[in-house]
Amino acid sequence: MPLTSNKSTFDSYDVQNRSSFAPFVQGRSSGIYIFEFSNGEHYIGQTKNFAGRFPAHLRGISHHPPWDDITRLMVMDAAPADLDYLEAYFIESYKDQGYSLRNKVFNFGFEGPSRLDIDVPIIEQEHWANGVSDYDIADIREAADRPMEGHTKLHRSSEGQLPWLNQTTEDRSWPTVADAVCADLGEVMARAIPEAVELESIYWTVSDYPSTVGGRLTTLNVGSVEVLYIPRDTFKVLRKDGTPTYVHISCLNMTAGTLIRDGEILDRWKENSPVMPSYMYQSRYRIGAVDKLEVPTGFIGQALDHPEILQGVRKFCLDLMRSNQSGLFRRWHSRELARRAYEEHIMLTEQGNS
Repeated sequence: MPLTSNKSTFDSYDVQNRSSFAPFVQGRSSGIYIFEFSNGEHYIGQTKNFAGRFPAHLRGISHHPPWDDITRLMVMDAAPADLDYLEAYFIESYKDQGYSLRNKVFNFGFEGPSRLDIDVPIIEQEHWANGVSDYDIADIREAADRPMEGHTKLHRSSEGQLPWLNQTTEDRSWPTVADAVCADLGEVMARAIPEAVELESIYWTVSDYPSTVGGRLTTLNVGSVEVLYIPRDTFKVLRKDGTPTYVHISCLNMTAGTLIRDGEILDRWKENSPVMPSYMYQSRYRIGAVDKLEVPTGFIGQALDHPEILQGVRKFCLDLMRSNQSGLFRRWHSRELARRAYEEHIMLTEQGNS
């Protein structure tokens, strides 16, 4: 974007043991500021009122306790119209240089205190992300036994009633597309989201046959970003015998670097694809780059059986939950579709154990 004012250099001040930063910003109004802390961390912020902003950081605000370990202050004047751009620019620049930041905004994967810490203790988050702990099947079973709340649009839709994998069969027990969608939802809900049942609709939601981006069968959002989505359109794939068919595709997001690094698919996945067939690429959201895996609907569980992928999806979900709750999507959450997904997960788990 064109800047209203030229990007200038920062004025830098040693502020150790200072109770007030007012002398350093006298006569200044709006701009960007950077704090350097005694432990080497940094914080980058914007303000339209330097004199009024700094005391809040020193005494503590709702987002953080008092900061009494600031050792250096850097200040740059900037027009109010440029502040959002410049703040994001410098945060990204400092991240690229390897600095640890105390910022939450524009800093996905922030490791400081989060509201999630109250619901899922830090040590449990670490164990979950590293694959040390697993989910409690009893919680999933209890959620699956919730009273039915009507019929979902997915199960009533023409797409949802199609046979899974476009299979021509007289077998009445053959799954439908809706069954396969619920299977994929259940896999991610149970295996990738910590305390999924307890935190349903608070930190994650599922939408039932939304009209998003040309229409989807479902979208699973964690925090404010989609983790799993399944378009209504079908895509051409080849069966094992080489004949073409059209199937639905499930799109799974995970932490960047799980599948792709430096623009290249890792040799690990080139040599042994998570699912056949599958498509891997990197996509970009406002939080930054994410790795995306696309597989035929019904095979997400097979992808999550790879520990590296499960860990990548778990870390992505945790980072999203630490960043935001699901307020934006809560109104569209389908409890019944979530219940169906729990139910499908229990059924498939019991079949696998029999």
